[in-house]
Amino acid sequence: MLVAMKDGQLVFADEATGRTGYCCPGCHEPVILRRGQHKIAHFAHRPGSQCQLSEGETTEHLLGKRQLFQWYRQQGRSVALEVYLAQIAQRPDLLLTDGDQRVAIEFQCSPLSLHRLRERNAGYRQCGIAVHWLLGAPYQRRRLQRGKVAQFTQWVGGRPGLLFWDTRLGHLVVRRDFVWCSFIRGTGMSRLMVIKTQIHHLANLQYGYGAMAARQLLADLPEHRPLAACPLVCHDTVPTWPVLDEPVIMWRIRVIEGLIGLPIFYYWSKTAWQAWLKATAAKHWLGFGCIDGGALRQALLAALTHDLLAMRILLACPGGYLLFQYPRWFTNVQEKLNLLARGGLLPPGALK
Repeated sequence: MLVAMKDGQLVFADEATGRTGYCCPGCHEPVILRRGQHKIAHFAHRPGSQCQLSEGETTEHLLGKRQLFQWYRQQGRSVALEVYLAQIAQRPDLLLTDGDQRVAIEFQCSPLSLHRLRERNAGYRQCGIAVHWLLGAPYQRRRLQRGKVAQFTQWVGGRPGLLFWDTRLGHLVVRRDFVWCSFIRGTGMSRLMVIKTQIHHLANLQYGYGAMAARQLLADLPEHRPLAACPLVCHDTVPTWPVLDEPVIMWRIRVIEGLIGLPIFYYWSKTAWQAWLKATAAKHWLGFGCIDGGALRQALLAALTHDLLAMRILLACPGGYLLFQYPRWFTNVQEKLNLLARGGLLPPGALK
């Protein structure tokens, strides 16, 4: 940690003299000043300490906290380092204060479970404190999986994003590029190329992401129909923020199979339709730790509803939706590719 108590006063590690005489602001146990030519000045608990705040801190974490403290001060913000909140026994890395508003800043460099993240956020809410999570180099270096993206998703300027602090450059990085179509990361492909790429993956899916979901779906499909021959409406062609622990196309196939099991002209109210769709994904929602995720999940449901209406599988009627026709499964993959080559079975302009 970068701050300790001495003679009843807070002392910054950078400004401290002498190695002893300091104590932890939280547990009041003695702490030792550590500094060196290649080490960020900081205070450390003695070996065997039971203090919950005595987690080992990496050089990256210490450096990032110090940089962030200086960065906020340069912006004219009222900021304090490592303020101990006795009410919840938590100590945010930084605490911003603006009148009656307080915001905790957490610079996360070590692994953190979704459960623990939610606990810490709940503690801050109990104190009426907002919180922002900034991720350090360990999270920047690795390819973040969908679960971690969802865990740390925050609203940034009204849009979902992840916040990173780059200690090499000393600045904030906002990333909003964690959007996928099934088996495709990022944007830029035409809808036709997205569909063809997804067909290829479904036809060759044996290992990796989506393979287990594919095996489960194949076991449930009548006559073991190939997944790659699924109706065109199953293909998610607009990149979305991660909300499912499986490719979106797998969920869409389950929805389509559910529709095929219902009688033509089956009617849902809008509320009942939303509830029915949510139930098809109930076991696969990703866990969000910083937001409730409801708006992002709703966007996924709305996209499929839009496609079903565009292809006249559903019809909108007063107060709800009507099942008008069944989606078409293809007899084989080549038949599907041939139809795509002719631009068939999609709304005008859908493949552009």
